[in-house]
Amino acid sequence: AYFLFHLPDLTPLMDTLVCLNLSFNNLLFFPVEVFNIKSLQVLVLRNNPIRKIPNDIQRLKSLKKFTISFNLLSDLPSGLFLLENLQYLDIAYNGIRVIPNDIKNLRKLECLNTEGNQLSALPSGVLSLPLKYLRIENNFIHPLLWNEKMQNQPQKLTHLAALCFSRNNLKERYTDITEDIEKILDDFTVCDCCSGPRYGEGLRLIQIYRNVFKFGRLPFYFYACSSSCLRNF
Repeated sequence: AYFLFHLPDLTPLMDTLVCLNLSFNNLLFFPVEVFNIKSLQVLVLRNNPIRKIPNDIQRLKSLKKFTISFNLLSDLPSGLFLLENLQYLDIAYNGIRVIPNDIKNLRKLECLNTEGNQLSALPSGVLSLPLKYLRIENNFIHPLLWNEKMQNQPQKLTHLAALCFSRNNLKERYTDITEDIEKILDDFTVCDCCSGPRYGEGLRLIQIYRNVFKFGRLPFYFYACSSSCLRNF
């Protein structure tokens, strides 16, 4: 709360600093200098006009608690979900519409605060986390708001062809595959519904879970690899 626009020189503390609280300042950009503090376990950036978290946040390997509530974030970087020791994540009161399913990689995450964003549902990966504390109030999670979120665009023929190729193990039959086709076949994620390959975004649906994380009803996003997979699920 010193209305700082820039981080002061922390060089003398680089080897010893464990906790850094930069709340209630005027930091327009994420202070990238903190990435050099290898021992940092707690980083608090509450109430700053920060719009983006750099992907390099993955360099903070020792980070256990990260608070960046009351900022101007609209999305979260993939590097955030590579912090294997993260136990507490507070992203409350930003403008975040979607939390990537990569959050499932935070295997030690016990506390998650997503309050006051623009979420319609949580990613299915949250179901595999050891959460003891979850806040999701003041989001757009009411069923009346789901119709728009449930609408899917047609899948690309390239993605469907790649899925068919992969499901039928056609790599064993066709050995002379061009580099551009190989690149398409290798660019996939895991289907939330069948755990097989998913090419492109897939088809989105919202599934309600009851009495999970002490909530009566909680919606989760699932992404299916195909329309048949969606129906089966």
